[in-house]
Amino acid sequence: MLPFASPTVEPYITAHFVLAIDGLAAVNFSKCTGLAGEVNVEEYQEGGENRFAHRFPSRASFPHLVLSQGAGPLQELWSWFYEFHVTGVVVPRDGTVVLMSTVDGALAPVRVWAFTRGWPAKLTGPDLDAQSSAVAIESIEIAHHGLLLKQVI
Repeated sequence: MLPFASPTVEPYITAHFVLAIDGLAAVNFSKCTGLAGEVNVEEYQEGGENRFAHRFPSRASFPHLVLSQGAGPLQELWSWFYEFHVTGVVVPRDGTVVLMSTVDGALAPVRVWAFTRGWPAKLTGPDLDAQSSAVAIESIEIAHHGLLLKQVI
């Protein structure tokens, strides 16, 4: 083995994950997108320096988390979304998306992304079609103020 080579590590399977939001029941979803962040770049063109423009980091931005699941009896996310329509205010909540994988033969958390001050920006109910036997899928988009990959103990 080469001295600089690392041992082969199997990547995690993305089939099991849970959304946990402060004050709401944890929910299993079938799909999650938006676990990303980006730092915008500002360019500054210095007078007399024609070889390049200076680049500086400016604001960080994060896309909405978009989670999809089969529609079931749990209605807490709909109630959270509906708060704004009733009161004109929505209470932002912190939460986590937890990726679960098999570790030593048991399902355990292997990655935890924490978001801050999240609120439901969009909720989509299932498409209903009497000629289809597909699962009724609903989705929620959560706007938030940032993601942090937490250390799993």
